[in-house]
Amino acid sequence: MKPRLLAISGSLTGTIRELIDSPISVGRLESNQLCLSDPAVSRKHCTIQPIGKLNGHYELVDLDSRSGTFVNGMPILRRSLEHGDNIHIGNTDFVFLMHEGETTNTPRRRASDFTSGQSADTTRIGPPAGLPSFGVEVGRMARDLTALFRISNVINSIRDSQLLQRELLQLIFEVVPADEGAVVLLTDFEEETFETCCWSRQPDALSTPNLDPVPEAEIQRDLVHRAFWERTAVQIDADPDSGNPHNILCLPLVAVERTIGVLYLTARHPAPPFREDHIYFLDSASRIAAVTLENILALDALRSENSQLKQQLNPTSNLVGESRQIRQVSEFIARVAPTASTVLIRGESGTGKEVIARSIHQSSPRSDRPFIAINCAAIPETLLESELFGHEKGAYTGAVGMRKGKLEAAEDGTLFLDEIGELAPPMQAKLLRVLQQREFERVGGTRPVAFLARVLAATNKNLEQAIKANEFRQDLYYRLNVVSISVPPLREHSEDIPLLALYFASKYAQKNKRPFKGISSDARSLLMGYSWPGNVRELENAIEHAIVLGLTEEILAEDLPSIILEEQSAKLAGAKYHDVLNQSKKDLLLTALREAKGSYPEAARTLGIHPKYLHRLARNLDLKSDPL
Repeated sequence: MKPRLLAISGSLTGTIRELIDSPISVGRLESNQLCLSDPAVSRKHCTIQPIGKLNGHYELVDLDSRSGTFVNGMPILRRSLEHGDNIHIGNTDFVFLMHEGETTNTPRRRASDFTSGQSADTTRIGPPAGLPSFGVEVGRMARDLTALFRISNVINSIRDSQLLQRELLQLIFEVVPADEGAVVLLTDFEEETFETCCWSRQPDALSTPNLDPVPEAEIQRDLVHRAFWERTAVQIDADPDSGNPHNILCLPLVAVERTIGVLYLTARHPAPPFREDHIYFLDSASRIAAVTLENILALDALRSENSQLKQQLNPTSNLVGESRQIRQVSEFIARVAPTASTVLIRGESGTGKEVIARSIHQSSPRSDRPFIAINCAAIPETLLESELFGHEKGAYTGAVGMRKGKLEAAEDGTLFLDEIGELAPPMQAKLLRVLQQREFERVGGTRPVAFLARVLAATNKNLEQAIKANEFRQDLYYRLNVVSISVPPLREHSEDIPLLALYFASKYAQKNKRPFKGISSDARSLLMGYSWPGNVRELENAIEHAIVLGLTEEILAEDLPSIILEEQSAKLAGAKYHDVLNQSKKDLLLTALREAKGSYPEAARTLGIHPKYLHRLARNLDLKSDPL
């Protein structure tokens, strides 16, 4: 089948667009092959195009859009697409699909797909009147009780929704003379989307469940609706003369909190109609199964949500960027992550050393184990030993109980030692012993505790010079420097600044519940021209500053911190442009203020901007000191 895009959010939700063998343009203009009427989408936002002569392989190319193009939550410039990738454009999310049948595990239908023109009888289900007579009735009761016991045992031993539904239908067919049946679950109340699990009594289906949907004529919309909303059994007897060859019985699945669906059974004429005892049996069976199904579905939803949250909090890779330097870092992570070797991460402050450490952990076999980070410079020397190794009860004054340290809490996961160059000399010797012996003792303890975690360390200090100055142990340096990587400063891969800025802008716009449509060209030029002594951390702070204080849905140059606006080095391309632009803005504001006789609200009204915005412009352009 052809690769396709499935819209899962936005104005096109639920639509599918098949990809062709030529580039497809995406944007706000109607001339695009895929038009998105969204102000957050640029006029020509991105293209999806085939890669060379590879069949079914496509890449996504951003066309310098204002709000960026995201794949799996990361902004991209050019990215080859894989099955299941999530594409975020403006306020719309797509899923890129290459294979059939992997987006949902069961067939789905809308209630409007079910048709019926038959009249139906409803039965208010209650306990049977009187006691059964001896003979056939007692035998039926014994049969029904046996089946109910078997159903109870089955539902208590199965935790898979689909398997449980199939087993339930199979056991029901041992009592009820139905030819075909289905469990129809309502999965979306607003969309009235149904999920069906079917079973057939055909000879070739006795041992293997029939997973194909029941034909549309077999499941009738009004019967499902009546049984579901009225919580009654709905029955239709076969009448070949009127064009209805089936006996139909539909019962609601009433759980604890809500009705989750229906049981739908059919028997083809000349089978006799379903009897009253069948309805009573199915009512008991459906109530037993409905509660278990409700719990399983709730548990599956919680597991899915938990998995999504874990992926958001700890994605496999947090690296944003497509420069050569970032690609080299990604390759390094892919090579060292599967191993247990100690890694020393070096780089200036704010370059993202902890991000790389977490990426190594998340890409390793230890990803489901703890990741414990310790800032060696932030913990006082007197407390660091107890923080690392833990202590026994009574080890010192105030040690009222045994406490595990960070080394023990890491278990067989990853221990990250940040700012390792600031570790005090006495602690360096103790850490060296731990790395050599792979064991330690708690403070005040005598029993060794095994150390199983992998060690990652980071520093912004020149350790070779620290060794010469007798500030760092040489033997510890060799223990830590098994594999090392130097993280490039932001100024060395400035081409990644737009992607990083878009990533942080999207993050903080969502956090602060602010609309975000993109970054203006002036602001982008300023970001590209700044030297970024604080590296990625400073860029993140600058973007958060702009999102919090900005008055429009777009990040403008004036929204950036004043230090970025003030730094206009003559060495930077475009500096003259910004000098002229700032001077023009200054002249315009001064003229408006003179005409308003110094009244900022009046000048703002004349210029058509917000008064707070005018005050900030005046402050950034240093107009407060200029006479009017």
